[in-house]
Amino acid sequence: MSARTRPWSAALMPAAAACVVLAGCAPADEPARSDPPATNRPTNGPTFAAVGDSITDADSGDFAAGDLGPASWARYVHDAGYGFAGGWAEWGATTARMAESATSVDADALVLLAGTNDVAFGVPFAETSANLGRIVEQVGIDEVVIASVPPMDAFPEGADELNERLEELADDRGWRFVDASAGLRTDDGTFREGMSFDGLHPSEQGARVLADAIADGLRDG
Repeated sequence: MSARTRPWSAALMPAAAACVVLAGCAPADEPARSDPPATNRPTNGPTFAAVGDSITDADSGDFAAGDLGPASWARYVHDAGYGFAGGWAEWGATTARMAESATSVDADALVLLAGTNDVAFGVPFAETSANLGRIVEQVGIDEVVIASVPPMDAFPEGADELNERLEELADDRGWRFVDASAGLRTDDGTFREGMSFDGLHPSEQGARVLADAIADGLRDG
């Protein structure tokens, strides 16, 4: 990662302690739910797996088991007719953590939305790209969709630079890049009004925007 990302790493350390980035934190206003997990709701469409961090896990009760929360984009991709086959997501996860934890999943496509925490901790992109390759290899799905990460209001150029590199990596590896976060961004690279509750994580409305673009990307594949 370029030198300009390192001030963001330093700035995020206090925020991490306040549950903005680090694992183990959960949204304070998670609503109570009685609806069944997504994997218990039938769908006749194609299937997808997902690997990510808090942007993917969001307020899910048990992401891997398909208990997808209202702020998880995966919930709305499922609702669009794509069966959720499983995967792995955790708050605060770097791509290294994902590569250590992701396991084989039987699905038609793998969606990766990853890298925000790598930027936060100043991880060089060479390591990020290697970790993404390990994730794809371990999950074992040939059809791979790389989704752009959402804005970072405190450091919009960090997200922009990461997304540029993710697009180049996808082109190089034969994966598909989907700029799923385009509908979340203003012209200056920050979140549009109503799309985030903290300037880093999408709101439920933002999750639906991500899901619409990811579902379109799966359809186009």
